[in-house]
Amino acid sequence: MVDGSLMKRTLLLIAAVALLSSAAQAQERLGSSGASSQSYRAGWTFTPTFGFAETYDDNISLFGRNTAESQNDDYIATYFPSADLHYAGKHTRFGASYTGSFLNYQTFTSLNRWDQRAKIDLRRQETARLSWFAHGAGAMLPSTDVIELGGIPFRHTGAKTADGRGGFEYTFSAHDSFSSSVNYQRVEFDRPPEVRAVLRGGNVLESMNAWRHKFDSRFAIGTDYSYRRAKVLGDLDTFNIHTAEGAIDYDLSPSWSFSGGAGAVYLERTATTAARSGPAWRMTLERHRGGTTFHVGYLRSYIPSFGFGGTIQNDEVGLGFHTPLFGSRHFYTDNSVVYRDNKPLTDVLEQLPLRSLRTYSIVGWEPQGWVRFEAFYARVQQDSLRAGGQLFRNRVGFQIVTSKPMRVQ
Repeated sequence: MVDGSLMKRTLLLIAAVALLSSAAQAQERLGSSGASSQSYRAGWTFTPTFGFAETYDDNISLFGRNTAESQNDDYIATYFPSADLHYAGKHTRFGASYTGSFLNYQTFTSLNRWDQRAKIDLRRQETARLSWFAHGAGAMLPSTDVIELGGIPFRHTGAKTADGRGGFEYTFSAHDSFSSSVNYQRVEFDRPPEVRAVLRGGNVLESMNAWRHKFDSRFAIGTDYSYRRAKVLGDLDTFNIHTAEGAIDYDLSPSWSFSGGAGAVYLERTATTAARSGPAWRMTLERHRGGTTFHVGYLRSYIPSFGFGGTIQNDEVGLGFHTPLFGSRHFYTDNSVVYRDNKPLTDVLEQLPLRSLRTYSIVGWEPQGWVRFEAFYARVQQDSLRAGGQLFRNRVGFQIVTSKPMRVQ
């Protein structure tokens, strides 16, 4: 039987890199989301959740500095019901969930709207050597600053995202394994006339393949190759991007692990764009010990710009930290910072560079497993390096979440 702890972590890191470099994820981190983390027992589990949050937002319009109305802040009451259905079997795991958040503005009631997300996952271990997975997700979002993807200007206009993935992993021996996945994503924006030039939308189809050779339970090397085919609304060209990297995965200690890759990325020539190539890098350093987790990572890649159009070079740095407080499992803090630097690659288009920063901090208290109280602070900022192109948004508030897992017979 293969010792799969390092290999499973490796494949999860590969999937995370693929998501960071291409996926249009929706992650509105104003307090932790949904039910508290739980270990599912065998069989079916249904978890209903209901929460309430009160938030102060100092830039509800997402206008740039010195361009907003005299009053541009408001208090927002948010109600968010959600439901989660999970099945855990000997060889199969299935999960489906839905979260709907209604944002109720105290003064600017015309901004009231729903934030809705749904996803479904299926994983199966067919044999000791072969496993496969399928995933689907969709979201209807109130603004573009909640989409975790580079190249998108922050605007208070609605967006829809859809994501479908499928793949498999095959273990040849105790030392060698291969994984492959296909991912399709689509992003659509509500496009009133004032944002049509900077919010395009589009779709991307990506294939990701990885091989790993384990020397022992701690150290593995391999190669990663991805092909990305992207179409941006309004662009004449379809962009084809190839990335090839050598990879290394190493458990520094029982608590610390490192994963990295280095290689090249190549953008094919089109009728309006010259071919481009450059270095591709990624690294992740993680620590897991007790209830404390820490990670820091860097990623460089070429990705489509669903905002201005064309393609961009995306340099991304992320850091996260979660730990219990006061030596108690009932108190905790969760913090994250993500910085993106996006540079245009397709000079024939009227693209602008974008530098984006998002951060959040949570302090929480979980007196019982079915209820949590959290205080949070979140900040996003973006700079397009032009007059009026710098914006800041700060939000602070509290959240109460109740959830109760129920066994389904």
